[in-house]
Amino acid sequence: MIRTVDQYLESLDDGRDVWCMGEKVKDVRTHPTISGIIKTAALDYVMPNKPEYRDIFVTRDEDDEEVNFLLTAPKTSEDLLRRRECFVTAMRTGGGVLLHCMGADALAAFTVTAAVMDRELGTNYSERVEQYRKMLMKQDLGITGAITDVKGDRSLHPSQQKQHQDYYLRVVDRQKDGIIVRGAKVHISASPCANELLCSPCRTHGEADKDYALAFAVPVATPGVKLLAVEPVSRTYGEEGDFDYPRTSALQPTESLIVFDDVFVPWERVFMCGEWQFSRTLAYAFASYHRLFGTCKMVGKLEAMTGAAALAAEYNGIEHVDHIRKKLAWMAMITHMVLELGKAACLDPEKEFGHDVAMPNRMSINSAKYTFASNFHQMCQNMQDIAGGLSTTAPCYRDWRNPEIQPYIDKYLSARDGVSTEDRLRVMRLIKDMTGSYWQIDTIHGEGSMAAQQMFLYGSADWDRLKAAAKRAAHIDGWQDNPVYGSLVSADDEVPMPDYDESYASIPVTAEK
Repeated sequence: MIRTVDQYLESLDDGRDVWCMGEKVKDVRTHPTISGIIKTAALDYVMPNKPEYRDIFVTRDEDDEEVNFLLTAPKTSEDLLRRRECFVTAMRTGGGVLLHCMGADALAAFTVTAAVMDRELGTNYSERVEQYRKMLMKQDLGITGAITDVKGDRSLHPSQQKQHQDYYLRVVDRQKDGIIVRGAKVHISASPCANELLCSPCRTHGEADKDYALAFAVPVATPGVKLLAVEPVSRTYGEEGDFDYPRTSALQPTESLIVFDDVFVPWERVFMCGEWQFSRTLAYAFASYHRLFGTCKMVGKLEAMTGAAALAAEYNGIEHVDHIRKKLAWMAMITHMVLELGKAACLDPEKEFGHDVAMPNRMSINSAKYTFASNFHQMCQNMQDIAGGLSTTAPCYRDWRNPEIQPYIDKYLSARDGVSTEDRLRVMRLIKDMTGSYWQIDTIHGEGSMAAQQMFLYGSADWDRLKAAAKRAAHIDGWQDNPVYGSLVSADDEVPMPDYDESYASIPVTAEK
């Protein structure tokens, strides 16, 4: 089945144990901060129900019923390309597929590893995985992968930890009808939005750590599962959020520390339990699939960053200056390389473990990830250099809305004739938001390129699309006519959310009702 947005939102009212900023969350749909990512995640159910997207997101199962394509196992290059198209299209809208990225990647990794274990050990894990997949497709559940363990002392293996044995998720009891697990997972994106948690090792385990070689799935509302959601980057909503935090007010995926406090998991939901020899296979398979998503995610992000830099140059009147063009050409090159390397990873897939499930090409997908990870800070530096100091000192929305001081802002912070001060400020706030601490995660590594290549790349870039990406992100008119960004749906238009619950004493709610 393909659920509606209303059906998805209703499914989140299930008694899940979620905490945020020191208080227990009564309802994730009405919480002043978490509801923002719920709204964005709901695009996972907007797009499959839109006629213009159905051919991408919807397929049919063996019973000829409509199901979400991302819940199927990719078996061909065409399947990987379609998976990539789902990811890229959704991320260009501003943050869809939050529920079908890590979860779908974990499900694909389960499929690959189960087949290997069945072949070499005579287990029946593949049957369990496929039964679980059918359940997900029949109910159209939102899934996320709970992968990263908290690790403790990183110099020690899981079973060698000194303070306690639960830094890595492990089996503490095996019973006739299931297992009891204890431990925690951390950095788990969008977990308050999901219906199911798919748990998997984040590293290779040895025989001494076999109790940590564990893969399973549980509903988020399972007794003993606690989600400790991190403090959001921005607590500003409505028009104020659109102006001051155009990306992070909606896109911060609300990572959680997920605690498994002696959680019961029935055997039919267990996909690895002690088979330490295959923990490497599972971790490797997940990484390959998830790097494909990571590359697709970066397409929309890099397009918006490159477009924002181009708009800042244009609004400042410096788009024809030689060193500015060279910086823009370099940014366009990195954006294009990531786009094409991700596509190449799908065109030449691997079936390394002898199973019929296709995996992204190793060299291509890791090259794509390394390209954006190693150059991300240089992208930020170029944006800040082109935009100038105003990208960090731009007045906020409350300043702009105050009639006593707006005339001064409008007069003195204007620049190029024909460009409104508000549009210029929106781009500056966008650059400030995108180059803030939340976005700067990866290692700095930059390299230049030859002048001739820079000139050619500048002339070849699709600046209309890149600027449309930035205008849409900054809420500046003009993106609507672009063939890529102009046709995309918006969570603001498509997702009917309940009002925020304003009873949370510690959280300032600034949204205008």
